[in-house]
Amino acid sequence: MPLKISSESPSELEASLKATATTSKVAFAIFYASLSNGKSWCGDCRDAESFVNSKFASGEDVVKVVYAGQRDEWRKQDNPWKAAPFKITNLPTLIKVKADGKLEKLVEADVYNQGKLDAFVDY
Repeated sequence: MPLKISSESPSELEASLKATATTSKVAFAIFYASLSNGKSWCGDCRDAESFVNSKFASGEDVVKVVYAGQRDEWRKQDNPWKAAPFKITNLPTLIKVKADGKLEKLVEADVYNQGKLDAFVDY
C-alpha cells in the first residue's frame, strides 16, 4: 500500500490506527520532520525516507505519514506529537500498532537500518 499523508490529530490518528489493526494485520505510522522547499529539515528523516518507501511500496500494511513540524515547531515542548499517546521524542519514528492496541517504536537511525526495519515490519 502506498504511504498516505495524514492530517489527523494525535487522538484521531490513534483511533484510526487501532481501528485498522487486526490479529492478522498491524497498522503503521511514520513520523518525519516537516518539509521545507520539498525536503525534510531532518537529515535522519531524509536518510530513512527511501528505506520506508521501499519497504512499504508493495504490500497491504496500513501506513500513514505524519509531519511533526518545522524545526522550531518540533522543538517546542508542547508539540502535540510529543504527548501521549505517541510520545515521539526523536525523528524519524516508525510506530507499529498491533490488534491489542499497544504501540511499538523504531527510532532514528534504526529506521534506515535495513535489518532492523525488516525485523520490525515483518512481524
